[in-house]
Amino acid sequence: MSTNRRVARLRRRTASHAGAGLLNAKVTTPVTLLTVTLGYALGGSVSAAITGFLTFLSCLAVSVANALVQYLRAGTLQETSGPPQASSVLPAVAPAAEVAVRGDDTFWNALTSAERHALIARARGHRYRREDVLCHEGGAAGEVIVILSGWTRVWVREGAEQRIVAFRGAGELVGERAALMVRDRSATVTAESDVQALRIEAHDFGAFLDGNPRVRAILERQVYRRQIERRDPGELFQGAQGNCSILITDITGFSSPVRTDADRDFVRDAMYDLMGEAFTASGLDLSRLYQEDRGDGALVIVPPTTPTEAVVDPMLAHLAAELRRHNRRAAEATRLQLRAALHVGPVQRGPKGVSGISIITTRRMVDAPAVKRRVAETGADLAFVASGFVFDTVITPAPGLVDPGRYSRVRVRVKETSLSAWLMLEGGKSRLQAV
Repeated sequence: MSTNRRVARLRRRTASHAGAGLLNAKVTTPVTLLTVTLGYALGGSVSAAITGFLTFLSCLAVSVANALVQYLRAGTLQETSGPPQASSVLPAVAPAAEVAVRGDDTFWNALTSAERHALIARARGHRYRREDVLCHEGGAAGEVIVILSGWTRVWVREGAEQRIVAFRGAGELVGERAALMVRDRSATVTAESDVQALRIEAHDFGAFLDGNPRVRAILERQVYRRQIERRDPGELFQGAQGNCSILITDITGFSSPVRTDADRDFVRDAMYDLMGEAFTASGLDLSRLYQEDRGDGALVIVPPTTPTEAVVDPMLAHLAAELRRHNRRAAEATRLQLRAALHVGPVQRGPKGVSGISIITTRRMVDAPAVKRRVAETGADLAFVASGFVFDTVITPAPGLVDPGRYSRVRVRVKETSLSAWLMLEGGKSRLQAV
């Protein structure tokens, strides 16, 4: 609001300056004529009169040029005062909604004119100064911000250091996690320069998405793309650029003394059979995906060309059902309790296998003491751990057989890793308890 008041004052001031130029012309006219008259009367010279007349013309030309310059400045202020503002702030909402900001694939430019109008109606304009904080890491996710001009820096704190995650510019969203019903911010966003933006309350933005399903699909695609947009070109997997879906499984109590080696072979084979059937239910061929046997579990890498959603729905529901069916008929030595973790991140493939910090993170999610403790308490057939990104972008939208209400936040603390994840338990006592 204050920004637009300042622009209006500048326009009024400019207009007054333009008027002043013309006013000067009006003032200089009688003065110059008087000079001509006096010059002729006193000197009686025609040349004095001509000189006075030329002086008049030069003063008039200067005044007109001054007025023209001021007029052009006023037009420049009007054109560069910023991209569209909220309807309660900007008088001309309709023309503003037609303005496209820089960046062809940005969220704002992906919207139709009608969608922009609908969003503006729910928003309010705001201007951030350089180094102003748009949102704090760990703070409440109460609003979504659309950047209209300027740049912002997205960063997270790692110990005493700050690690820059990305830079967001005109047309991009900040704080989109609020639109996904996430309660806290995952990073701090700071203005790199003066930033003009639209601020929309989370519940208003949610209502806007409910009324515009096409925009929800745009948002989900762009949120997913943010995970892969800054990949190192050298970080490729099977020739496909982007982040892979990483699934790691672990058989609970695999080395238990109640099992023989034959029991362990049986249980491991059963795990692969059940996983194959579950992946088939999601339209995926497990045998065509990269796999590594980990003795008491498996590592499965799904390439970036396959949506992570397919690894969740309906795969997990089928896997849980198959595990329950297996365990109803199994003896203690061949019972199959499975922990599984799913994450998304870059994977590098070398001559001896795959590697990457994302694989390490997934492994630690499945090995988290808090997860093992919950499995021991409930006797669950399946304990599934989703990373924060998977929960926000795949679980929260609740596709198909997925129920976000069955997930609870869990802290993963293994070695130097400390992060939040989301746990869902199936089977055992977990079916009688709120998770």
